[in-house]
Amino acid sequence: MRKITLLGMGPTAYERKVVMDQFTVGEVWSLNNAYNFYGPDFKFDRFYELHNYLYLKDWNPGGGMSSTDHFHRLNTLECPIYVTEPLPLIRKQVDYCPVKVMRHHGTNYFLGSPSLMLAQALYEHDNGDEIEEIRSWGIDTSDPSHSQQRQSWAFWLSKVQERGIKISGSAEGFFTEYEKDDGLRGLREAVGEHICQG
Repeated sequence: MRKITLLGMGPTAYERKVVMDQFTVGEVWSLNNAYNFYGPDFKFDRFYELHNYLYLKDWNPGGGMSSTDHFHRLNTLECPIYVTEPLPLIRKQVDYCPVKVMRHHGTNYFLGSPSLMLAQALYEHDNGDEIEEIRSWGIDTSDPSHSQQRQSWAFWLSKVQERGIKISGSAEGFFTEYEKDDGLRGLREAVGEHICQG
């Protein structure tokens, strides 16, 4: 069965990025301009650029790059690039059809590219390309521009867990987060102990 590592560029990836290959399992999927973050020698098995062309044509991916440089750089990656609409210069682009994926799952609830990546992985799993483990690093949804995506990421991680797929890496952090409601502190841990005891 497959193992997949989803890589973002948040804090949990930053502290590992120079040796990230030691922290990945199986296929490595990433997104947007992570090629800058991980460097030119890092190998990806699948890459996602799900933003629309209208947004991307004026987007600055950092490092003095223009949108044209971004499309060119995506084209140099030696892996399929998943897109929601045709983008210029990229020869190995693969159509990501969110309608098909979300129809399969019976929901159109997603916020952010990482949730769409998880939904795709589960779609493939449900259609016979089974997955044993999904690991993530750098998809922390902790900064202001990505914090809205946190609840969607947690929703899709719950769907991973429902299928009995192992969750590892920074994604596990959701299941060990500290309870801030004083009246409920310790309840989750107590329930967990009873479940483990059978």
